[in-house]
Amino acid sequence: MNSEQIRETYLSFFERHEHLREPSASLIPAPNDTSTLLTVAGMQPFQPYFRGEETPPRSRLCSCQRCFRTPDIEEVGNTARHLTNFEMLGNFSFGDYFKEEAIAWAWELSREGFGFDPERIWITVFEGDDELGLGPDEEAIEIWRGLGVPAERIIGLPRKENFWQAGNSGPCGPCSELYIDRGPDWGPDTDRPGDDSDRFLEYWNLVFTAYELGTDGSLTDLPAKNIDTGLGLERMAVIQQGVESVFDTDLLRPLVDLATELSGRNYGADDHAATRAMRIIADHTRGAVQLLGDGVVPSNERRGYVLRRIMRRAIHQGRVLGLEPPYLGRFAERAIEMLAGFNPVVAAERETVLRWIGIEEESFGRTLDRGSQMLERLIAEAKDSETSWIDAEAAFELHDTYGFPYDLTRELLAEEGLSVDDAGFEELMDQQRERARSGAGGEAEGDHERVLEFVGSTPETRFVGYEDLRSGTSVGRPGFIGAP
Repeated sequence: MNSEQIRETYLSFFERHEHLREPSASLIPAPNDTSTLLTVAGMQPFQPYFRGEETPPRSRLCSCQRCFRTPDIEEVGNTARHLTNFEMLGNFSFGDYFKEEAIAWAWELSREGFGFDPERIWITVFEGDDELGLGPDEEAIEIWRGLGVPAERIIGLPRKENFWQAGNSGPCGPCSELYIDRGPDWGPDTDRPGDDSDRFLEYWNLVFTAYELGTDGSLTDLPAKNIDTGLGLERMAVIQQGVESVFDTDLLRPLVDLATELSGRNYGADDHAATRAMRIIADHTRGAVQLLGDGVVPSNERRGYVLRRIMRRAIHQGRVLGLEPPYLGRFAERAIEMLAGFNPVVAAERETVLRWIGIEEESFGRTLDRGSQMLERLIAEAKDSETSWIDAEAAFELHDTYGFPYDLTRELLAEEGLSVDDAGFEELMDQQRERARSGAGGEAEGDHERVLEFVGSTPETRFVGYEDLRSGTSVGRPGFIGAP
């Protein structure tokens, strides 16, 4: 199955079971949702329904939700499965059906819709947690066994693996996950679901949402028991398309292919640096295009910082491949073509997306040129002196003088087996902030009046930011503080 067939197989199955198909919400959460900066789960747009604060259009819904998560951002490119931007298929019940139906339908769709051999499907369940005051999910275990899953293929896992919560608070509940055994070519027979191995690939998570998690860690019952499930489209595409990684599926491989075409480098185990770079560019470009389409713009704060960070990582990896700037726009154009059928917003906002991509690449390109030489010198000096770290002062100078992002400094040093003093860097940043605060209140007597006089004497200005991203202008200086 290609990705579109996977989406349709899933959504049409649940439509036949009286679920209303809902379109994907934005990557920007609703204004009243302050739990996360970005939409991190398929259930997130439906939180008011889970809490009983709003009435859903139907008690059964299904969707394919665009999501964005950042905790593993530095792992993207290093593994076969880590992504920041992905799609989550889900079916949801608000006070309607619960564990028995959700488990039975997952079992049916896995076997009959996706064609899985039932002997290769393994199950995990919540083993309980003393802090939450909950025991093992015996009810789920009995339902799975009733469907014919033998006890030895039902594995109990702890809270961090099998208890779902979207943030530090909100609707939550125990999970039951479905894994596919990929066979001995992927790991030994001693491997089990939940191990850090490639043999068992999780493809579906069933969440039995029955509680509200308070900010103090307490659990209270929700007004009604609900079902929230998530089947990762990229994971299912790996299985259905018989490939080794999410980057080899039809959702990302065209971007990898463009990188090989433009760079002339090989994608695969024989060129690790190029493979890592191509994967980062593919994931981050797809994510950047969708964030820009939803109205996020690059900045140094909140969502804008997330966007700027992934764009800059992609730009830097283009340099690793030896691409001739500008190049990120080429990847963005291909990503828009790939996404337009599922997310028409990116096509509608194409010009805006490409404009921001171009501006950020040009701006950050200058920063890379200025800072890279200094960083290369620091790395060489560290290796010559046989030390495993560089001074926090040097990293701070890169950031403060050259505008080189500290997270990129850390990442590039790690690639060379080096580290930097995070605490020392933060201390220097605090000192800089304190100097800035002190300087803000230290004007000489009469300076404030001179500022006001200058502002009052300048011609009226007109804001053109809604019309253009750049504009030529002149700066009035005579008579101002510090003027020659």
